[in-house]
Parts: sequence; structure tokens; C-alpha cells
Amino acid sequence: YLHNIDFRFHFMGALEVLSSQAVNLFVASSLECQRHLGNNGGEDFFTMQCLDAMGAATMADYSLLDDKYTHDQGWNLFDVNSCVNPAIVAFHPYKAVNSWMGCYKVAVGSQSPKDFVGCNYRWHGDACSLEGTLQHAPGEAKPTDGIVMNRAR
Repeated sequence: YLHNIDFRFHFMGALEVLSSQAVNLFVASSLECQRHLGNNGGEDFFTMQCLDAMGAATMADYSLLDDKYTHDQGWNLFDVNSCVNPAIVAFHPYKAVNSWMGCYKVAVGSQSPKDFVGCNYRWHGDACSLEGTLQHAPGEAKPTDGIVMNRAR
């Protein structure tokens, strides 16, 4: 299985890559792992511990996942700026609908981070650009998706 990030235990749930052999090993061993390892932690930590305990081999590629929890201070949960990187296959966390959709639109190229309201000016629920300075137009109805320029159809 793939160690996917140079952070904490190197296996974050936003991108879990397992070979078919690792999946078969995990499925066959998960009940035994649950008895011996318990349920302390998320599914990613449990999966990693179980696979390690069963002797599964690992490889590492830290270039595929962008996880904001690994960013330096000053990151914003709703910022879409990192979504512009075409080499990244998964972005985390984007748990609100508008921030997920904003990241998706930037990743596929239908919007640019500069089209979004600045994070200092965002309303609750808006996706935003940490580097942005755009603000909502006076009288604009709340909430929005955060896109204030060049809205793609």
C-alpha cells in the first residue's frame, strides 16, 4: 500500500491507495485486527495498523495528496488556491459543499482562484482565495459559492 503524505503516520484517508493483494489481506484480516488493535483512531489509522501488522509492503509517494493540515500557519479551510496544482490527485480537507465545488472548479480549470472572494471577505459557506482581495458586491444575497468574477456556466 502507498504511504501518501509526509505527515504524522504517512497514511491519510483522503487518498488511500492499496494493491489488490493489500485489499485482500485487509479484508481477510480486519476482524482479527479489530480484536487486537481496537478502534482508536480513524479508518485510515486502523487500515494502516492492520496492514502493517499483517506484513503488507509499503511504497511512498508524497506528491499526490495536498492536505491543508500539513501547510504552514495561515491556511484557510475554504481556500481554493492549492487546487490549481495539476500534479495533485486529491485535496483535503474540503468538507463544505461550496469549498469542495470551488476546489473542483479550480482543479478542472473552469475557474481560477482569482475569481473567488478573498478569504478575509468571505461569508459563511463561501469558498475563497487566501491571496484574493475581491469582495462581494453590495446587496449580493447570502450565502454564495464565493465566485465573484468570471463565473463559468
